[in-house]
Amino acid sequence: MIDRLDDLKLFALIVERGSLTAAAREIGLSQGAVSVRLAALENALSTQLLRRTTRRLQLTEAGDQFYQTARRVLSEIDDLEQSLAGDRGELKGPIRVTAPWDIGRNHLAPSINDFINANPGLTISLMLSDATLDLNEYGVDLAIRYGRLPDSSLQLRRISTNRRLPVASPTYLDRVGRPAKPQDLLARNCISLLRDVGRFDLWPFVVNGIPSQLKVSGDRDANDGDLLRRWAIEGKGIILKSAWDVALDIERGLLEPLLLEYCPVDVDLQIVLPAARSRPKRVSVLCDHLVATLRAVDKRLEGIGLKSEQA
Repeated sequence: MIDRLDDLKLFALIVERGSLTAAAREIGLSQGAVSVRLAALENALSTQLLRRTTRRLQLTEAGDQFYQTARRVLSEIDDLEQSLAGDRGELKGPIRVTAPWDIGRNHLAPSINDFINANPGLTISLMLSDATLDLNEYGVDLAIRYGRLPDSSLQLRRISTNRRLPVASPTYLDRVGRPAKPQDLLARNCISLLRDVGRFDLWPFVVNGIPSQLKVSGDRDANDGDLLRRWAIEGKGIILKSAWDVALDIERGLLEPLLLEYCPVDVDLQIVLPAARSRPKRVSVLCDHLVATLRAVDKRLEGIGLKSEQA
């Protein structure tokens, strides 16, 4: 049967990197050698773990079960080794984190730098994406996500309730005038985010207690939220952003929030963890660290008049 932890480590690496080639490159073996070891593992188990397609590897049902077990066993061994080593609480090992681009770039990256400096035995992979990555498929230990997530198989740590709000540079607003109500945006240059399904140009508001949407327009758009933010700072127009993403810009006077009384408070920010009976101490400690980081940002919002509901 399986008599080496290397088999578990190799299989988990193949799944998390998405290909035999990527896994082989990371551990310094040829793709052929990795393929032979995978075949030997499947023969030992008498079952197929992965389906090979032209585009990607896909876990079979047995493969998914084996992967979840492998991750749990490897995590427990990591914790046991740390405990037996008597390393006085030093954290060691890899952690994979995913987050939206803006919050990852502006808040998580500096926080993770501090965490690695304090725990040099760690290696942290930060994957930034505005898409919702499958935690198991990408081997993610911890995710930062907006929105209400109904999947009960995931473990959630809610940070705060947030809001999206229109923002623009003071120089732009001095030039064109500040909108007093959502309808005034129809006479302004509104820069929208492009998504896979199209242009996000229906902006949500609450008018007289009734939720509504306003279709805005402008002379440019992009699929990069940070580019929209920079365009707004440069005075190109008005954008709709999460308050978290522009908190520092508002605090520094680079951007000005608009129409706050019409902006719904409806976007949860939370840390999401894969379902697991146990997880490495390093993941739990990083989770606590990032919760503290993000709640400090929430406090900053209070200081600039954008207070959001605390968890």
